[in-house]
Amino acid sequence: MGNSDSSRSPWKISLGAGLHGVVVDVEFPYHPGLLAEILKAEIADPLTLLLQKVLHISEFIGDPLADPSGGSTRSLPQFSVRQLRQRLATARVPRRPIPMQVRGEFCTSVLLSYGWWERSGPGHTPVGRNDIQRWTYAGFEEWAPSWDFTSEAGSGDESFFLGQLGQGDEANSILVVVLGQRARAIRPGIRDLMRERKVAALSVQVTGLLCHRNHLRKRNPELAAIAERWPYDFNYCLLLDSDHHHIADVREVPDFYSAYLWKCLWAREQAATDALPTLNDCYLIWEHTDLTKPDAIRYNLDSLQHKEQFLRGEFGEMELLQKSSPLIPEQPSLTAGSFQRLFGAIGRMQ
Repeated sequence: MGNSDSSRSPWKISLGAGLHGVVVDVEFPYHPGLLAEILKAEIADPLTLLLQKVLHISEFIGDPLADPSGGSTRSLPQFSVRQLRQRLATARVPRRPIPMQVRGEFCTSVLLSYGWWERSGPGHTPVGRNDIQRWTYAGFEEWAPSWDFTSEAGSGDESFFLGQLGQGDEANSILVVVLGQRARAIRPGIRDLMRERKVAALSVQVTGLLCHRNHLRKRNPELAAIAERWPYDFNYCLLLDSDHHHIADVREVPDFYSAYLWKCLWAREQAATDALPTLNDCYLIWEHTDLTKPDAIRYNLDSLQHKEQFLRGEFGEMELLQKSSPLIPEQPSLTAGSFQRLFGAIGRMQ
């Protein structure tokens, strides 16, 4: 397990010679209970977990969108996320990557653990010194929280941008990976549009390449090495690595797109003097909300604030160590890398 300084991003993706080489340096949070099912399944590297559920990438750089072959986008196959997932469940592997357009909702978060729909049994005994603390941790693990650590400025290496393209809930999503100049162009457009609408999920249309893990062996060998360890259900991803790849705002309001808001709070007064934060001194509080509706977000942010006030009354001053996304206005005291080390990194890969 490698060492890293406190400012290191949990993901580091850099381009090698050419547009398609990727070097990945990853540290990922773990301690007993969190991700237990992953380890039981002998999934060796932490990057697998982040890549397997997620993501959506977006770029709002204007129409018309161009087919990678130079033709009109009207000639590309077009699907909703639901249609594409259904077809992929029974389809034969195509001989090469397929340019296509896929519509769905995206947010910029990455799932931290398996969702309840995949768990084969309960995790390990939750951490904590009291029943409130143990429950907040158990619920945090059980219901698959997400973490947005790439959308804010200064979040890490700007050569990648992560999210998830789904429908209704992040469980119903397909992996999207955006690299290089695409990623550098995506971040500010998404951030500004979300701030303008006061939401954290948008309806979009992605133009990119549907890639099976086997296709990546030629197109991006480093990413292919990671993809070999994706679970069976994640044989495919949408890859955006060319100037012809785009994501366009379709200006529709989804029925809903559900996810969790969370805070990791450190009960400093309960810790030893001059001690560093440990999970046994932390409270992971959360609320489930609709990321597409400003009023629903405000409602659940208020609920989260009341939970924090209750904890302060019971256990003293609380310090915000990290948060689920920019929807929570306070600034956390730990960097992404330091927050991961709080959980205990389980591996490093290059």
